Amino acid sequence: MFGRHEGLLLDTPVTLPGYEGSVARRRTWGIPLAAALAAATLLPVGPFALDPAQSRLEFRVRDNRGGFTGVAPRLRVRATVEERDGAFAADVEAEVDARAITTGLALRDAQMRGVFLQTDRFPTITFRGVARPTDRVSALAFPVALRGELTIRDVTQPVEIPLRVTALADHYLAEGRLTIRLSAFGIPIPRFLVFRAEDPIEIIIRVRLVRP
Repeated sequence: MFGRHEGLLLDTPVTLPGYEGSVARRRTWGIPLAAALAAATLLPVGPFALDPAQSRLEFRVRDNRGGFTGVAPRLRVRATVEERDGAFAADVEAEVDARAITTGLALRDAQMRGVFLQTDRFPTITFRGVARPTDRVSALAFPVALRGELTIRDVTQPVEIPLRVTALADHYLAEGRLTIRLSAFGIPIPRFLVFRAEDPIEIIIRVRLVRP
């Protein structure tokens, strides 16, 4: 979500004044110089959108039998990066198609969608918030706090998601984890046959954002 670093020319011949007929000794500029120049480069602004092929949203639920993992294959994310008061921020909107969430077990998925998420009434899970770096942007990767509101079913709660953002030439990579409690959103603790889930759920986020 945050970063642009111009390419550095490596191993380039340089002609010195007074030695027009000669080529100065080649030098390879290493990582320290690249990092220094990158730190001084302003972050790109404008809209970015999710690259679905390079992104993944999954969740982990613990239960009395060891737990299970699920994925949300239908995810949309939009981010608009801009400079505000000498710093950078990104307005972020995300939407999950709750009807497509799967854990790999059809009976469990049907119960999750019908009883707990009630996807016939609430087909999407939404998030809106603002991402801001929590430290000086001095490298390709830097910490970001994404603060906003998460809505599941008809309940909205404030959340903060710590992210590690990597800024490349024309796209961003973001990774983070968030733990929520089902009870905070009015969702009963899931039970399935002999399984009983725990209230906390860990959400793992890995997304790639590109210019639309």
